[in-house]
Amino acid sequence: MLETGAMSYMMSKEAYLTDNDDHNLAHLMFYPPPLDGGVWGADLPKSPVMLNPQFKGVQPIDIFVVPIGRWSDGTAAPIM
Repeated sequence: MLETGAMSYMMSKEAYLTDNDDHNLAHLMFYPPPLDGGVWGADLPKSPVMLNPQFKGVQPIDIFVVPIGRWSDGTAAPIM
């Protein structure tokens, strides 16, 4: 189980999230307790913060994803 308040980063070009896709995007992930995503500005117009609903109701956390513009080697990463 993920720890409430944890943070992780996925910045390697070698990583991928599914077998169906290429390298997705360099991003940070934050795991606060469940709350209104608007508190983080999630999914609002022009906000880079996304609320990932994948674990909603499964884990006692929310997952916020923030794309970043560089891979771990410093090269430009796509931002969705």
